[in-house]
Amino acid sequence: MSVGKGNLKQGAHSRKTRGRIFRIFLIQAVICLLLCAGLLLVNLETAYSALLGGALYLLPNLYFADRALRFSAGQNAKQALAEMYVSQIWKMALSAVGFAAVFILIQPLNPFSLFGTFILMQILGWIGQMNLNTRFLKL
Repeated sequence: MSVGKGNLKQGAHSRKTRGRIFRIFLIQAVICLLLCAGLLLVNLETAYSALLGGALYLLPNLYFADRALRFSAGQNAKQALAEMYVSQIWKMALSAVGFAAVFILIQPLNPFSLFGTFILMQILGWIGQMNLNTRFLKL
């Protein structure tokens, strides 16, 4: 009977963690949109290149997080790890296809704005994860 309660508790913890991670993505999206709005004052090409850079970061990472953080009641550690690997492979594939599509289909493009925003989103993700991890360590 205690095993069942443990699974319920683990499921609640997983849902809470999932919610916190998706909140980090929401914050990143808002920052990206604010940055793009500010870059509209510079020029349109810089702004939409930054928006594409943010999207190229956020979309594959959202896919990864959604797939890797699903909780299945019967899932063991081996299955969870396999799902993480598969999710990571798909995330990398989506990123590669996304970058290729942007460079092929979007002209003119400001690569500095695109990569700068992509890198900014990556750094913001690291900072968000560090803050999330330090909160868990204090508990």
